[in-house]
Amino acid sequence: MKTKQRRRGPVYSVVDLETTGTSFKNGDRIIQIGLVLIQDGKVINQFETRINPLMKIPRSVQQLTGITDKDVAKAPFLDDVAQTVESLLSGTIFVAHNVNFDFPFLNHELERVGRDPLRITAIDTVTLSQILMPTAKSYRLRDLTNYLHIEHDHPHSAVSDAEATGVLLVDLIKRLRQLPTITLQKLVDLHLNLPFQTARMFERELDWRKAHHQPLSDDLYVSGGVALHKERPLVVDDQKKKAYPKTKRQKQRLYENHLDYRPTQSKMMNAIYNHFSRDGNNQLVIEAGTGMGKTLGYLLPLSYLTYPQHKIVVSTATNILQTQLIQKPMDQLNSVLPFKMSAVLVKGNSHYLNLSKFIHSLSVHEDSQLVQLIKAQILVWLLKTTTGDLDELNLNSQRSPYFTEIRHHGVQSLSKDDPLFRDDFLVRRQKKVAAANIIVTNHSYLVAHAQELGATSPLTYLVVDEAQHLSRSVLQNSRDEISFQKASFTVNQLQTLISSDDEQTLAQVFDKLPLGNYNIELMRDDLVEVHASLEDLQQELYGKFLKDVNIDSVEDFIEQPVDNEQLRDLLSPDEPLMMRFEQALASLKLHFTALEHLFRARMDSWLSSDRYIMNQVASQMSVLLKIDEQLRSMVQTLRNDSDSAVYWLNVRQSSERSTMRLMGGLLVTNHYLRENVYAYFYRQLFVGATLFTSSRSNYLYQQLDLDTTNVKSKRFPPAFDYQNNARLFIAKDAIMPNDDNDHDYINYLSQSIYRIAQENQCQTMILFNSLVTIEQVYSLLRRTDLFNQRDILAQGINGSREKILKQFATGTNSILLGASSFWEGIDLPNNQLQLLIVTRLPFDAPDEAFTKAEHQLLKRNGKNPFYSSELPKATIRLRQGIGRLLRTPDDYGVAVVLDSRLDHRRYGKTIIKALPDDLKVSAVETNQIAQLVKKFLKQDHQHTNNQ
Repeated sequence: MKTKQRRRGPVYSVVDLETTGTSFKNGDRIIQIGLVLIQDGKVINQFETRINPLMKIPRSVQQLTGITDKDVAKAPFLDDVAQTVESLLSGTIFVAHNVNFDFPFLNHELERVGRDPLRITAIDTVTLSQILMPTAKSYRLRDLTNYLHIEHDHPHSAVSDAEATGVLLVDLIKRLRQLPTITLQKLVDLHLNLPFQTARMFERELDWRKAHHQPLSDDLYVSGGVALHKERPLVVDDQKKKAYPKTKRQKQRLYENHLDYRPTQSKMMNAIYNHFSRDGNNQLVIEAGTGMGKTLGYLLPLSYLTYPQHKIVVSTATNILQTQLIQKPMDQLNSVLPFKMSAVLVKGNSHYLNLSKFIHSLSVHEDSQLVQLIKAQILVWLLKTTTGDLDELNLNSQRSPYFTEIRHHGVQSLSKDDPLFRDDFLVRRQKKVAAANIIVTNHSYLVAHAQELGATSPLTYLVVDEAQHLSRSVLQNSRDEISFQKASFTVNQLQTLISSDDEQTLAQVFDKLPLGNYNIELMRDDLVEVHASLEDLQQELYGKFLKDVNIDSVEDFIEQPVDNEQLRDLLSPDEPLMMRFEQALASLKLHFTALEHLFRARMDSWLSSDRYIMNQVASQMSVLLKIDEQLRSMVQTLRNDSDSAVYWLNVRQSSERSTMRLMGGLLVTNHYLRENVYAYFYRQLFVGATLFTSSRSNYLYQQLDLDTTNVKSKRFPPAFDYQNNARLFIAKDAIMPNDDNDHDYINYLSQSIYRIAQENQCQTMILFNSLVTIEQVYSLLRRTDLFNQRDILAQGINGSREKILKQFATGTNSILLGASSFWEGIDLPNNQLQLLIVTRLPFDAPDEAFTKAEHQLLKRNGKNPFYSSELPKATIRLRQGIGRLLRTPDDYGVAVVLDSRLDHRRYGKTIIKALPDDLKVSAVETNQIAQLVKKFLKQDHQHTNNQ
């Protein structure tokens, strides 16, 4: 019997340094060294020491590391331990989490005390993690250790960080050794530019494989030269339909040990089943308060109503909510049902990877290191994904132009002759949709594909989850935006791709084909004409709508409404300007189509790089054609719904240039939902945690285009104990902003936030209505000692919404400053949020073009804009914001509103009535809030610990 070949691994020295600052060039010094030696997955030695830096340790570093001046006063100098460190590291592979910091810093310090710099191999666990764990939410050491369930008790302690990095390294080496050989070869072929010798990890592993064959895992197969995960076909369940469990006893018998019986959830289930199992009304609205399990509350009764021959289409507000909905609730559902329900997630085409385009792109070596890294991440991700949904990658770099090239444009864009057609992720998805019982989508996709989704079964049920957002999706779908800067960039890109001096081009691809050269020459002329016509259109818009605006006097931004009739006349297809653009674009499309025919006719004669160039040109062509499509859409809206639409010009000034965008769309849905969405479904259920603004308000019905005489509604209260676990404090003396006191208002907010946050060390979210206000408050807080104690994250300053939310969710004492997108759709359970500060009631900005136009339309229809639109919207937003506090029965927290209108104005009482009935509300002086919050959190924390 042949024994399995064992290999003796090298010794890895995992190092972490704590320092007085981030720059040795500025004189910063080491204050602690942690070192762990690992071989074959086991710790064989470790070393840790503090270092006297012969300088004061900044307060911020003391707060971060816990190392004080007193701690290092009697510690050895670097000279005293340098030889020991050198001896331990000699002959090892140096490893650090961000090796670009630790390795040069240590070498500089060794040279400073007269030693030679280390001349050993060094590798980086950050970039290794990015490649080998492409779906991780964050690559900070703290977050990776949580992700891998690695014990890491003392972050920012050198030896603790080194130990955690060592365990991470062992996991990464295991993942590396599990990679298929064909994937390893592709990674090496990318010639990745990684820190120091990190890329050699892949090369060494590949060299070992060449002498030791490793069979392909059973769950993988090879197609197009890359390893892919095998697709598990959805098994169609053929069990007989069972009776719905109406009573408490029947449900408990069904649930067994899998689910807890919840009385309110059971009432919701029965209400849905009874409503739809009887003849009559096909529409039902349910407000299901947080904590009752609303997703399972509608999926279970609808499963009994539809199984096996009908489908359920569930639409929710965002892609993130889609993913949440299809994971845990589906597992819970199938753990109790006497039959199996299958589900498939459906998003817009651009969310998916075009596998064929990606594989072709591998043959082209990019100058961009980032693009090569993205390719590596996708190669590893393909070993796990069965959906091809790019959102699984959690990449902050998805705005890279490279993604434009590899994103999908729909099944219709594929050729059935392509060898990868059957492996394509959207082709796979079509089969899943046909077999699934439940289709989970988002509102935007629903609005655009209602007829297609409704036709997936004889009688399809529609569930609109987070229903308050459906109308907004219709309006957003109607909204068009044309960026003239983006259009110009696209034309330039096409001109470069067609012919340039220093890159592979379309002209080189067709160099030997006379007909190809002829069409390329014509495309060059067409692009010149397209560019000129777009420039003329931009100048015409300036002249017609901005001639009376002194743009030079505007600092950086202007939003100018345009007259609908004038815009319609300008964009009319029979106008000379638009005719010129249409003709040039049509000619460009015609000549590129001719090249595509030539290309397909000689499919076997092209290199992968030739296919890549064709794909790049096709991607940029689709951007230009999209602009044409949007211009046509604007004209159609202006002809059919001019009275219900608004358009405006957005101009941004900079020192170098000004850029202009034309944008706008419908203000109201005009029965669009009734005629173009609901009509394609048998029955419709509308669900949400915050749907109604009051018992008498018709706002929701108007937004959802529902006839109040033909729809039933039910409201179920939140399941959480707001009376004991939450408080709301209103600052009754809060300063309100106006044109004269902007400085005083910002000072008030900053000082109030500082006092409250200083007294309450807990997870804190602060909600604003404006990114500008966030920037102003952040700037003032930056001058305080709060930054030495807390991790402060600000939207628009520290990164994207997704990035800072990930950091906040893994924090323990963080402060997050967020604007409109943080008011909802965020789930922070288990006391990941304990203090919520609302700086201002969430009314729409009155100066925005869209808001102004909406108000004018409401006035023309005899309605009060404030009570018909602004107050209901603000009420729902505040309900949603406060709803972030309690997400599980054990959560507790405080909401603070720094807006006295909630206490003083009559409409404030209307808003408060819409909040949970048992939430205790107190209006107090601002200077009392910090202590009141502290007292409640301390009491509630003690109460929770004693339970």
